[in-house]
Amino acid sequence: MAEPAQQRSEVAPAAAALQLRSDGYVILRDLFSRDAVRDLNEALQPWFDVTPRGRGDFEGTATQRVYNLLAKIPAVHPLVTNPVVLELVRERLGPGVQLSIAQAVRILPGESEQALHTDDLPFPIPKPHQPVVVNAMWAVTEFTRANGATRLVPGSQASPEVPAESGCVFAEMEPGSVLVWDGSVFHGGGANSSGGDRVGVTVNYNASWLRQQENQYLSIPRAVLDGMSDELKRLIGYELFGVLGVVDGRHPLKSL
Repeated sequence: MAEPAQQRSEVAPAAAALQLRSDGYVILRDLFSRDAVRDLNEALQPWFDVTPRGRGDFEGTATQRVYNLLAKIPAVHPLVTNPVVLELVRERLGPGVQLSIAQAVRILPGESEQALHTDDLPFPIPKPHQPVVVNAMWAVTEFTRANGATRLVPGSQASPEVPAESGCVFAEMEPGSVLVWDGSVFHGGGANSSGGDRVGVTVNYNASWLRQQENQYLSIPRAVLDGMSDELKRLIGYELFGVLGVVDGRHPLKSL
């Protein structure tokens, strides 16, 4: 049985929020226990065994992505509801927050670096704009520059232009740590020149008035939904944002 998620970090909450605002990213250390990380890694392996590699340069021809994690792996649920991460997300996006997508990403040896991009690109809002997306990448294996740690360009959340590679920093971190970044920051997966895999779980959040990247209502079977906490149900979309999200005039949780 996995130990509960730990709530420790080398960065104080106020300092983490300040760094996320100024640099566009912050790394929080040791938020998930090693036993929990081990169990999560074991749960992911059967899915990676049957998941094809990406179909092009952006997806990665030596990268695998497992989608719809909430329906497939309950061990992911505590990552989505982690209070330390959610506090940062809400500080940026406001109280109306929802899960956009949760996926596992395995970068295999020989993968090239992903093009720099932003994750708010699907929303046609000219930059700079109010924050609408915040992402969290949980390290399941060690993240190093050699094995494909995520590259980011600090401060690029305010610029509409793709920055130079020379401005990149590498999110090197240990299993159980998490990288949190603004969806307007230019970033990309790193090249894997090592002999091992780089495995992470990315949990993307967006403002509740925007469409989610993954359709949570159709993706998650009713039997799985019934076993979720109300907090998680609210995060996947069974919540109101003002008058948005009602079901026959009632709160969506009551419709269940």
